[in-house]
Amino acid sequence: MSGFVDLHCHCVPNIDDGVRSTEEALQLLRALRTAGFERVVATPHMRPGLFDNSAASIRDAFERLRPALEGLNDVPEVSLSSEHYFDDVVFGRLLEGTCLPYAGGRAALLEFYDVEFMPSVAARFFDLRRRRIVPVIAHPERYRGLWKNHDRLTSLVDAGAAALLDLGALVGKYGAEPERCAKKLLKEGLYHAACSDAHRPSDVSDVVKGIRFIEKKYGSDEVDLLLHQGPLEILTGSVER
Repeated sequence: MSGFVDLHCHCVPNIDDGVRSTEEALQLLRALRTAGFERVVATPHMRPGLFDNSAASIRDAFERLRPALEGLNDVPEVSLSSEHYFDDVVFGRLLEGTCLPYAGGRAALLEFYDVEFMPSVAARFFDLRRRRIVPVIAHPERYRGLWKNHDRLTSLVDAGAAALLDLGALVGKYGAEPERCAKKLLKEGLYHAACSDAHRPSDVSDVVKGIRFIEKKYGSDEVDLLLHQGPLEILTGSVER
């Protein structure tokens, strides 16, 4: 299968905990191309206090990578966004327009605490939607607050957010609880798209296993929904529950 769109990948060197060199970036991108991805969105972390990146520093790092991608036909098309840690600082940047939403500005990738969503998340999502920005929730299966009860996620998705599955979670990459949660959320149709969240070339083997799990369990149409149709809907801001 091919034509996949990866909305979450750490393929920009020396900007966060992703790849450490241009050579490693190319290895990762070639592995994703072999796995069927034709488009990849690079999403370096913007997380104050840990990865103190701004939109400008992320763009600069991407521009340093860009010459190595030119003329290659064995890597996906690569564009740029960011994985925004949804604290007060980054939320303010989103409202000010100084973050890096997906190309076109119709959706933004958001990362949360690994314990729970903050109490104000619904109101903040409403503020983003008023600005015609779809909130895209990165790897919800890894948030411990959802492992026993995912009603909070359901309400956010029903209100217009999109949930993005990390494919590696389906095959135990992050442990038993995230795997169980990912499979439950997938079964209940809460994901709008799936991604690699790859940080190293070696991560792609789990991505492929995750795709095979979906195909075996739910069929090729579900793979197309999560890795082609769904990502394109997110990029155009046309997310519907």
